Amino acid sequence: MQRFIVIGGGVAGHRAAIELSRCAPAATIDLVSDESALPYERPPLSKELLHGSKTAEEIVLSGVTSYAQNNIRYHPGTRVTAIDRDAKQIVTQTGDVLPYDRLLIATGSRARRLPTACVGDARVHYLRTLEDAAALRQQMSAGRRIVVVGGGFIGLEVAASAVRSGCRVTILESQQRVLSRGMPALVSEWVDGLHRAQGVDIRLLTDVSSMRQQRSAVAIAGTGWEIEADIVVAGIGAEPNVELAAAAGLDTGGGLVVDAQCRTSDPSIFGAGEVTSHPVMHGKPRRIESWKSSAEQGSIAAQAMVGATVQFDEIPSLWSDQFDTNIQAIGFPDLGVTQEILGDPSSNSWTLVSLGADGSVLGGVAVNRGRDASALRRAVRQRAGFAFMRPKVA
Repeated sequence: MQRFIVIGGGVAGHRAAIELSRCAPAATIDLVSDESALPYERPPLSKELLHGSKTAEEIVLSGVTSYAQNNIRYHPGTRVTAIDRDAKQIVTQTGDVLPYDRLLIATGSRARRLPTACVGDARVHYLRTLEDAAALRQQMSAGRRIVVVGGGFIGLEVAASAVRSGCRVTILESQQRVLSRGMPALVSEWVDGLHRAQGVDIRLLTDVSSMRQQRSAVAIAGTGWEIEADIVVAGIGAEPNVELAAAAGLDTGGGLVVDAQCRTSDPSIFGAGEVTSHPVMHGKPRRIESWKSSAEQGSIAAQAMVGATVQFDEIPSLWSDQFDTNIQAIGFPDLGVTQEILGDPSSNSWTLVSLGADGSVLGGVAVNRGRDASALRRAVRQRAGFAFMRPKVA
């Protein structure tokens, strides 16, 4: 009987466990998670869960209730402290030892912390887990002053949810525009305007140098400025949880390094999800922070673990809901040498298409245009030109 272990209870680990049970129904499958909750969707943490339109029970991943029937043994609240590659076993914080024939590392990533010198005694919220979202939700009430450090997607989604809850919101972004990582300038400018129209105070080129408790508020300061907040939320990126893999001697340059078959430098160990650095679109390895990519990679890794000839070639994509706006980014919209626009960027429905030097679609961003997002994905996969994106004339 084959023995599979999956470390990580996020979407990659969950999808892998489900796929393993389908591909190898006679195997034993142990899914080990350091979170105490059942595996859940993370995208709603900064949106529906934060502003109260969904509950924790409503974001549980499909299939978790059938673990027992699928021979999946779930170990919640269990931290893995070591991987013994020679003995092919893992060790947990309680000293339990679990043997494996094939192991999947899907430990995900964690919120990057502010420098200690900037935090002091201030209470700063981070948003990565269900517990984080619940704690932040309790603090978000009408009239409260929220300062969000970081103008990436997480920070912007938190800001939109806070405005919806009646909070007064300020975003502090150290770069010259929001969404400076991975998004074209036009998208940044449009999203900036969207938030300002909703009353969000966005301060660009603003570095935070200190935070301190001041009565019941937090004083946040930089060069020549200081503001007060009731709540501080830091959204300054994520770091891969590679420590366990690195301690086991696996290659962790830029993330847990895996090939297109999700194999690590140990043929018995595989990787999936945000912890991994993997070939993207048959190009150089990258670490992708994408719920959809993580889900797909988990399934592909499981198939590779049972010996199937598969390759992970999912096109990177993400979506973001802010106020009444849906934004979908496909491929690499910031790497094009030219750009084309469908629709009117002064409206609330338009699409940016990013083209390479050969005229092929590298990616794009669709604002409230779901059909364009689907077309972008097909165009990137087929390496089609911009004509592929033009509306068809009857």
